Parts: sequence; structure tokens; C-alpha cells
Amino acid sequence: MSSIESLKNQKSRWLLVAPVSGLVLTTVVNEEITINNITFVSSTRLPYVRKRLGFPITINELKKNRWEKVFFEKNSVYAIGTFGGAGFKTEEEFLKSVKDELSIISLSQLGWGRRRNNACLTISSEKSTGHLHYLMINVIKKSWMMHSEWTGRHGDLWLDSRWHNYHKFSFFYELIEVLKGNIKISEGWKCDIKNAALLAGESQATSDLTHAFLWNMIAIETLLTHQGDSYSSALPKRVEAFIGWTTDWALNDYENKIKEVYRKRCVFVHAGRSDEILIEDLLFTDNILNNIFRNILKHMDIFKSKEDLIGFSLKVEAEHVLGIKSKIRPKTVSFSKMIYNDKDYEKI
Repeated sequence: MSSIESLKNQKSRWLLVAPVSGLVLTTVVNEEITINNITFVSSTRLPYVRKRLGFPITINELKKNRWEKVFFEKNSVYAIGTFGGAGFKTEEEFLKSVKDELSIISLSQLGWGRRRNNACLTISSEKSTGHLHYLMINVIKKSWMMHSEWTGRHGDLWLDSRWHNYHKFSFFYELIEVLKGNIKISEGWKCDIKNAALLAGESQATSDLTHAFLWNMIAIETLLTHQGDSYSSALPKRVEAFIGWTTDWALNDYENKIKEVYRKRCVFVHAGRSDEILIEDLLFTDNILNNIFRNILKHMDIFKSKEDLIGFSLKVEAEHVLGIKSKIRPKTVSFSKMIYNDKDYEKI
């Protein structure tokens, strides 16, 4: 057994550190953000908070070794977590936690920026950008051209004043409070919200249309439905309970659009056909998800379980049947919509 394997088999209290790509932490968030088990901190702040984060030695002491010096000088943001147990087990737990919590941060791009400009947050440069090139020949005119373009996500997500001010009124900070257990709701509901957030965050980070669309749809279903529902009829009713009061609902035929994107989801899942899925469909599901997350997480005092949400939807539906003005919807429900341009429909 090698010395590394021997070390990893030891049971102890482990501090794990990994560099992160695609994320910029500014002074507005104190160059640090904690989602749940993991703290993300800038390289400039790390030496000042290393004791609080559990480092038993100074960063300068670590940097006396060649590779550790490169490790701490090459990267600008680090993910840090402390776990107990055998080293190889804590390693697995740490890496999964970092990936999950990067997905949660990635979700903050929903409604905030244009999807085509989104960042992909990863451990180190785990998912690097690529380069696509190919040759096109006009066989009639005997002319040709070489096509070349960068692929993947190139930009960074800046947690700056604009991001922070937007999320004061959006849902991201409430989501973190739910995940930390500071807002008391049923455990099953907390798990559903977390799973939906992970899926939606993965969707925001990818440049693959079909994957992004499918993750969005499953996130919507995770938030709004339970086993035994007829999804094609339940989904429009539950979305309507939140945003059916808007002029957009009738004007843009949201009910049938929701049924249509669900149909495309089923065709993809059950028949493997993705040819019908359009960027327009993905951006529509972004809009639905943004408003559902916001209205649920801004009203956790009302929606302490998924049963509360379903009951709320049934009461709103009953008001429609009786033809009376809704008294069930809180006056603080809101609606927002991104205004897209032609470039947004060209690629994600």
C-alpha cells in the first residue's frame, strides 16, 4: 500500500481544499460565501480566515513546499470543507458537496443574466472549454472555408454589488437559509427544494440544449407535483396558482405552452427524440422556474410542505370555478420576465 493510500485510510478530522473556476468573489460578499457544508473564499481573504476555517497551519507554511506554493498562488477562489472519518470517504463526500454547492451558486444565474453569457462553475478546470473547427467545401464552385469557434462557457460569475442587489429581491438568499435549516419546513419538502435547485443549477451551467431543457422540466416537476399526479394537467394548474393573475398568462397562452413543453419532455424521455426541443422552450421553462422558485421561497411561512403548495393550488382553482376574486393568493406574489433578443435564440 502506498503512503498516499495509507494516509487516505486513516480515520481523522479532515480539512479539504479545492480550487474553483468560473467564480469571482468580491468585497460585497466579503470575498466569501457559505452554502451549506462548503465555504468558498478568495485567495486574498484565505490567509486572514484560515483559523476559522480549520487550518491547523498557516498558508505561508504550506507554501514552503513547491506544489502547495503553486496550488495557493495559481487560483483565485477555493472551496473548503471539514469532514470526519476515513480519508477516502471524506474525499468523496467533499467532492460531491463542492459540486452540489457550485450548482446551487450557479442557480443564482437564473433570471439574473442571459443564459448565453452564463458561467460554468467547476472544481479547478474540471470542465475545460473546447475548440470546434471543420472544413466546408462548395463542390459546385470549388471554394472552401474553415470554420473555427470556441465552445463551452468562458465567462465568470461575479458575486458583486449588482448580483447582490438583484438577489435581495430574488430568491437565492432564502434558498440558502432553507438549505442551512434556518427556515423550518418539512424534511421531504426541503429535500425536494434542494434537488430542484441542483437540477436547475446544472441546467444554468450547461451549453447542451436538451440536457438543460430536461433538467429544467424535472426541476419544475420536483417542485410542483407528487407521485400519482397527472403531470400534463397538474403542472399548468399549479403554475397558474402563482402567476395566473398576470396579463402574460392569457396573452401568451401559458397553459398550452406548459402542456407543450411537457409533451416535448415526454417525447425526449420515452422516445429519445430531441429534435422538437427549441431554445425558445428552454427560455420559457427558465421563466417558469424563476417565478416558481421566487414565489415559493419568498412565502415559506405559507408553504411549509409540498402538501401546503398543492392545497394552495386547489383553493385557487376552486375560486376560479366559483368565479370569485382570489383571496388565497398573497398580495406579495410577484412575476418577472426576461426580455430576450435575437441573439438569445441563436445559442445557449
